[in-house]
Amino acid sequence: MRRRERLPDPAPRVIAIFLGSALLIGSGLAAAAEGPSSAPWWLVRFTQMEPKILQWQATFPELVSLERQKTYGGRTAYAVTVTNPKASNDRKQKLLFSQPHAHEPAGTAAMMDFLAQLLEGRHLDGRPTDLDRKTLLDRTLLTFIADGNPDGRARAPQDWWDGSQLPNQEFFKVMFGKTKDGRQFQRVDRWSSREYQPAFIGIAYEQINDHEYVEPNRCTESSFFKLVNRCSARYGYGYHLDLHQTEFEKSKYDSMMIIPCLQKELPPAIREGNQRLAEAIVAAWKKMGANPTPKIEPLGYGEDQLRYFRRCWGTIYKTRVQVSTEVQNNCPRTPPRRQMELQETAIRTAIAFALQAAPR
Repeated sequence: MRRRERLPDPAPRVIAIFLGSALLIGSGLAAAAEGPSSAPWWLVRFTQMEPKILQWQATFPELVSLERQKTYGGRTAYAVTVTNPKASNDRKQKLLFSQPHAHEPAGTAAMMDFLAQLLEGRHLDGRPTDLDRKTLLDRTLLTFIADGNPDGRARAPQDWWDGSQLPNQEFFKVMFGKTKDGRQFQRVDRWSSREYQPAFIGIAYEQINDHEYVEPNRCTESSFFKLVNRCSARYGYGYHLDLHQTEFEKSKYDSMMIIPCLQKELPPAIREGNQRLAEAIVAAWKKMGANPTPKIEPLGYGEDQLRYFRRCWGTIYKTRVQVSTEVQNNCPRTPPRRQMELQETAIRTAIAFALQAAPR
């Protein structure tokens, strides 16, 4: 078998700058309705996030630019881009970080905390950051779509999921909805209330007009995808990390890296970059004591699922290195602080990887 040409491993010096020390790990507390956060370091709802995002733009107008997408429910999905505009744009590594699912809040919390560190020099809980902020601002352009479905998140009965409130069988009904006879509603890319009338509309779905609902990362008419496409056209990202969560029920693992389900259809350099970035994040997780799945591969979707991704992501996947995290959700083994820590480690590792790959 021909030996694959491998990209260089991120230099230890670069990793040391951006991985830094681990966050403190705590456990989840009681649920909260939309309003004050369950904890000041966990900002995941629109009413908690928007004031902070607008404050950052007002305080750091030279560093922060916003792309807005109004939702059918009247909220705004934001893409927050941070960079030093005085530094040469041609040499910057451009990365997009995103979270499309309302039932997967840890990626949102991690992005908001990372933005606080980058802009204010401290975590949301007040601890000082160890980030080399000047290097980051000078050498990167970073965009964060921290909540791609604020309408769905507003309907969530909890700010976080730690396994103390709902067994996973019931949690899936919160995600995708419940039929009138108590069964889990179907998971589809798009559906209409003219055809279906679930007793509870799952928080994973976003309403886009009077009758239709979509899963944000599987339909280009979602607020999430409108932001992804507009920002991608504007900035031309070289890297995209999509931050997800899953339950790992009856599994010993707490995290997983996923490469695109269309991986075999991508250019060789993109395939290699996807694999190497995923490997770097798995290594960083292991270093912090996590237990990620050892194999890195696409999800085993059938053709019915693949058509969603081919329609929505087929062209995008060919333009940049893009991988997804999966961090354990709704399980006492991985409390909210730990969920956020895993996602932030992935963010930091992606940046270190991109900087190491940058031409000198």
